[in-house]
Amino acid sequence: MDSNTVHIINDQQPHDIIIRHIRMQLQSGEMRPGMRLPAERKMAEEYGISRTYVRAALKSLESYGIVETRPQSGTFIVGLDVKALDGLFADVLKLDALDFASLAEMRAILEVNAVRFCAERRSEKDLEDIKAALNNYEDAFKKGDQKKLYTTDFEFHRCIAAGSGNTTLRSMLMLITPDIMNIYQSQNICSPLDSKPLEEHRLMYQFILHQQAEVAAQMMKEHLNGMLKYAETLRKK
Repeated sequence: MDSNTVHIINDQQPHDIIIRHIRMQLQSGEMRPGMRLPAERKMAEEYGISRTYVRAALKSLESYGIVETRPQSGTFIVGLDVKALDGLFADVLKLDALDFASLAEMRAILEVNAVRFCAERRSEKDLEDIKAALNNYEDAFKKGDQKKLYTTDFEFHRCIAAGSGNTTLRSMLMLITPDIMNIYQSQNICSPLDSKPLEEHRLMYQFILHQQAEVAAQMMKEHLNGMLKYAETLRKK
């Protein structure tokens, strides 16, 4: 397998989408090890698919030790830490290589529109969440904590996506962004000493605060330009 590629689902089937969404919820903290999954019927209704696909997803997760079914109690996420579970998810999804540039380009399209919509539609609660995420990112930068920089960066962008008011856009971003963050972290692409991303985050918050939608969108384009340039170098290799 080419080392200049990242891993992503090659062909998402309905049961893969369920698995990937559970993975995303664990990464975001919405779901935690030990928590019980919704009933099959409820999951089928939530995803708009038949219970057959839900059962297939749960069967795959159980065979890899990610969930366990307890008689008369339900299905639970096993008590492993999130990092260990994430490694298991990579196996169960049978990931194939995908051009990183394509993934990066899709993220840029989604992020630019997310921040534009967020600036137009954000509520006071959205502003509070974005500001809190920004403060956490600043704290990680001051401490030079690279691992926390990645997680707080993800949280900042997640809050912007949530503030867009478009749940489909938000869900799509949450599906692809963790894979991009993982490759950035594994290859140490961003230096914790680089203050440019922090300054751009601060500006984006101000543009969202003052509802300057087009300026916010342009700032997001510039913010993601480094990612796109890196992706293009991989495309050419």
